[in-house]
Amino acid sequence: MKNIKIKFKINLTTYIFFLIAFLCGYFKNVVYIFFIVFFHELGHIFFIKIFHYKIVKVEFYPFGGITTVDKPINSSINQELFISLGGILFQIILGIFLLFQNNELLSFYNQTILLFNLLPIIPLDGSVFLHAFFEKFFSYQKSFLLYQIFSFFFFLLFFLYNIFFSIDNYFICFVLFVQFLLVQKRKKYLFHRFYLERFLYLFPYKKIQNQKNEDISVLKKETRHFFYEKNHYITEKEKIAKSIFKIKKSI
Repeated sequence: MKNIKIKFKINLTTYIFFLIAFLCGYFKNVVYIFFIVFFHELGHIFFIKIFHYKIVKVEFYPFGGITTVDKPINSSINQELFISLGGILFQIILGIFLLFQNNELLSFYNQTILLFNLLPIIPLDGSVFLHAFFEKFFSYQKSFLLYQIFSFFFFLLFFLYNIFFSIDNYFICFVLFVQFLLVQKRKKYLFHRFYLERFLYLFPYKKIQNQKNEDISVLKKETRHFFYEKNHYITEKEKIAKSIFKIKKSI
């Protein structure tokens, strides 16, 4: 495996959270949570390294971590599924180990964080898995739209649950909502990068699909597209080039 060296970073808010927990007598609880989050991220790192992608950094926040990976958007869908579930898999392994230990608090935190990460809410692992699953059947743009709709729907359910049954998760709700907005902000960039990758590089594909009277929004991962225009077929690269030219001309 290449690129073994990984840049770990602890966000400033995490240090503040540790200090507050220490002053309030909850330092052991926070250490348990941090340990589980670290172990969870090791699961993502494990599969990222297996698939030979480069890890930019792993940053830890008070209630979770974010592993930034340098990989193309058009990477393998199955690899994306494995990477998204890597943290969950490692937590399940940890949970099995904890069955033989006398530490109910650590087991409780592990189960809670595991179930939380399974929620299909941006940026949790459940949403990443669901996005990759949609990409097996739909175009990148349509998959992204479904990914946003499902995420927002489950976020509303989670938020309403906290309004009626809990009073201590509003900070988490705020963080989730901010992450959702950040994805909205990057949407155009992600679409443009997806098409640019398809134009510049040759990715492995499993299917060939012919399109009639369609635009480049129908492009799917792992599928080579041909577009029927003026009584003949053109490649997806030619179609992308024409679409980009039209966009530039209109601007």
